[in-house]
Amino acid sequence: QHPLTRQLLADACGLPVVTPVAEEPVILGSAMLGAVAGGLAVSVIEAMQAMSAARETLTPSLGMRELHARRFAAYQRLQQDGRMLRDC
Repeated sequence: QHPLTRQLLADACGLPVVTPVAEEPVILGSAMLGAVAGGLAVSVIEAMQAMSAARETLTPSLGMRELHARRFAAYQRLQQDGRMLRDC
């Protein structure tokens, strides 16, 4: 729920992150799935459109995707080295 976390997610994924109006979005998601399972909504998309609204949309910061991609590549190398050391 923290704004910095949402911005990091948007930057790392290179995709917009939408903040819902709902205080408990996980519970709302469960209710949406229940509505579909109970036949009150034809699809999850329909349930989402009927039961939720966006509060804010955070867009990725320019250039941050490349930074996160480099950091992830470094993380993958560290993991590979760690596996190699365990196998010795």
